[in-house]
Amino acid sequence: MLTCIIMNQETKRKEMARKSLLKSESAAAVVVAAVLLLGLAFTLISVVKLNYVPEWKIDAEKDYSYDAWSNMEDVKTRADLFTRFMDSDSNYPYGLSATVPFSMGGGEIPVFDPSKSNGKLAVNTQGCTMSITLANHSNDPRPVDCGGITYYSENRQYPDQVFRYENGALILAQGNNSQMKRDPLFNISKYMGNYTVTINAINLTGETASISSSTFTALRLTGESIKPVFNSNDYGYLNESINSFNLTISTHYTDAWSTYLNNTAKEAKLEYGIDYKITYPDSDYVCLSFLPTDNNTYNIYINQTVICTELGGGFLTGDTVMKLGKWYNFNTVSDNGADSGVDLLSFKDYGTVVSFPANDPYDGVLNPYSKDNNVFYYDDKNTLELTFGFNGYTKLESKPTSATIRMIYHYTFTNTDPGSVQVAGENLSPLTGPNNEWCLYNKTTPIDITDPSDLTLDLQLNYQNPKYIEIDYLAVRLD
Repeated sequence: MLTCIIMNQETKRKEMARKSLLKSESAAAVVVAAVLLLGLAFTLISVVKLNYVPEWKIDAEKDYSYDAWSNMEDVKTRADLFTRFMDSDSNYPYGLSATVPFSMGGGEIPVFDPSKSNGKLAVNTQGCTMSITLANHSNDPRPVDCGGITYYSENRQYPDQVFRYENGALILAQGNNSQMKRDPLFNISKYMGNYTVTINAINLTGETASISSSTFTALRLTGESIKPVFNSNDYGYLNESINSFNLTISTHYTDAWSTYLNNTAKEAKLEYGIDYKITYPDSDYVCLSFLPTDNNTYNIYINQTVICTELGGGFLTGDTVMKLGKWYNFNTVSDNGADSGVDLLSFKDYGTVVSFPANDPYDGVLNPYSKDNNVFYYDDKNTLELTFGFNGYTKLESKPTSATIRMIYHYTFTNTDPGSVQVAGENLSPLTGPNNEWCLYNKTTPIDITDPSDLTLDLQLNYQNPKYIEIDYLAVRLD
């Protein structure tokens, strides 16, 4: 009996040991299987990331670059539309705006590589100018400012590209090479042996600014004015026909411009080396020279479209700090319920190129001066009180001690002061420039402000029947 009991216990012990071993082997098998599956997953992910994700990343950044290029095409389209409207309609509503949204950055791959590359949008950070010089008047060039908008794709996999809009042209640049993809408003036509050169320059005004982001931003374009800046028929001192002149463009994208200018001249049936040539006066200059011949004469017409450009749609994103030593145009105005229809854009630009007098204070004649097309005009029978201010600036760079007001104005009455000026609660001397002359007002006063919202300008414009007052420019500087 005892022997049977001992044998049964031994059998049970062995059976329990066997079951325990089976459980251990089963657990180990699960662990091994999990490790194998995990390893397989990591292997698959690694294979995908090494062999497929780079290609997907390239495709994603290519798509993002196409979107950015489409945004830049929208910029050119809107600028061209503004130009045509302003040129064809004398009643064009100056101040009409359009906002172009930009999708900044891209190239993310969900799960495998969700990071996005940034895009950078810049306004007027690169210079661009154009000038006309007549052969017999080489010391009298006619410069035209252009400005520009630049988009940097900042890709990580797809080739990095730069999209540039300047002087009506849309340019694609990659490395040191550039190509013009959309042409500017430039035409050469021939009629009865005479060539007519017509150019519509695009001047992009606005503060220098840039933004680098991987989300969204907006670029606001506002059509301000269009005006003639050069007409070869207007110069009475020219007793001879124009048979040669130079068109020079200052640009970082000389390849694109030289190819375009060469093709345009060829399409007009001009022969290289005989009728024209292209030279590079400097590394960032390209010059189209129309050469003197016995057969060719030229008429030259240049208009300039002025378009205000603003990042962020309202004010310049990334530049919300008001700095000292910098001129600012006011961006808010109140006429105290007079319903005068004040347009702030009329205070941002001015007419012919002005060399502002260095001495301060100044209140005197600007001569010569021809007003801009977009000018504030007031001839109501009541005194007008305007209060200008700022919106969008969050703080001052440092506490200023003085403010300088600069204004270009013109009035046609003599018996009454044209108006009074007060900035940040401090009185400035009234307007005293000569009657019926375009005058510059440049006066400084001590101020005590702690916030950009405290920087207001109160301007009282008097009236004397039946005369009027005009203002072509208004700005303030803190020091």
